[in-house]
Order: sequence, then C-alpha cells, then structure tokens
Amino acid sequence: MTLAQPYPHELIRVARRVVWFDSPENTLADLPTFLAHVMVYGTAADVTVVERFVPAEEFRGVLENAPAGLFTMDRWRSWHERFGMPVPPLPRRRFPDGAVGPEAGRFFGR
Repeated sequence: MTLAQPYPHELIRVARRVVWFDSPENTLADLPTFLAHVMVYGTAADVTVVERFVPAEEFRGVLENAPAGLFTMDRWRSWHERFGMPVPPLPRRRFPDGAVGPEAGRFFGR
C-alpha cells in the first residue's frame, strides 16, 4: 500500500514527530519505515491518527518484516500481543558473509 499525495495534515504532523531526521514527505513515501517508527516512537494519539489512514494488515506486515535495531523488546511484545501474534525474538542484523548480529543487549561478549 502507498499513501496518496497530498498527504493529510494529520499524517504529516505524525511523520514529522516520529521521523525527525527526514522530511515528512520522504517519510510518508516509505510506508513500512513510517509505520515502524510510529510503532516504536508514536504516542497512542499518533497511532490512532495513523490507523484512520492505514489498515491493520500494514502494521502486521511491519512486524513480519521488521528492521533490525529499531524495536525495543517492550514495543515488540506489545504490538505482537495486540495482533494476537506469537512474539518471536527481536530481528537481528544479517551481514553479507552470512553472520548474524548480536542478540539485543549483547554486545562485545557481554
């Protein structure tokens, strides 16, 4: 799914808040990244606004293909529980040589 331009003012406001390092227009053009940031950094009010424009399936899709390193364990668990999905381990980075990044909170062998 893609959001149609011109983007609603409410979504621009949320995009500006949850992805502060890019323009709202660029953020909204990449729906999975926008939703992931809403799911991690958004308030309940932000989520309510976004849900008016984006179906629940899109949120579930983000969980199924989540970027590594963005979700906290609390947010990861709460979103999976919200949709009645089993809670898998947090996504981990995969490197070109096939190696996998450390588990969350496990850096430098600690």
